[in-house]
Amino acid sequence: MDMPAHARAWVYKAARDLGQAEQRLIRERGAVFTASWAAHGAPLDACVDVLHDRFVVVAVDEAQAQASGCSIDKSVGFIKQLEQDLNLMLTDRMVVVVEREGRVQGVRLQELPSLLAEGLIGLDTIVFDDLVATVGDLRERFRVRLADSWMRRFL
Repeated sequence: MDMPAHARAWVYKAARDLGQAEQRLIRERGAVFTASWAAHGAPLDACVDVLHDRFVVVAVDEAQAQASGCSIDKSVGFIKQLEQDLNLMLTDRMVVVVEREGRVQGVRLQELPSLLAEGLIGLDTIVFDDLVATVGDLRERFRVRLADSWMRRFL
């Protein structure tokens, strides 16, 4: 993602891998959306990307213009339209994404305690923190140990 570290980021996730055609469609539609995305008439320097075949990231460099409530609502509308067109849920906060056995997998948040008890995951298991707020955080803290994530409180 070619944005500065201070750029604001919103991460949406799918419970399953996105196919190549879906990723291409998301990037194409994202380019169209961000080309006309504005806050109070001021164009926003923004982009949409797909990471790890599963995450849709919307980022905006607010150094030029800050994303306002209305413009953020438009980005959520863009995501909701993607969900409808792809028959895919990207806004389900109960899905968490973990790396298990060398693969990225979606699991339900409420499954974490039983997966831990069964030894299928551990505190060193890598999880993806979709609550990161900036592109810098995305680069530095997106993949973290379960023990170091917000998800630990559900164990």
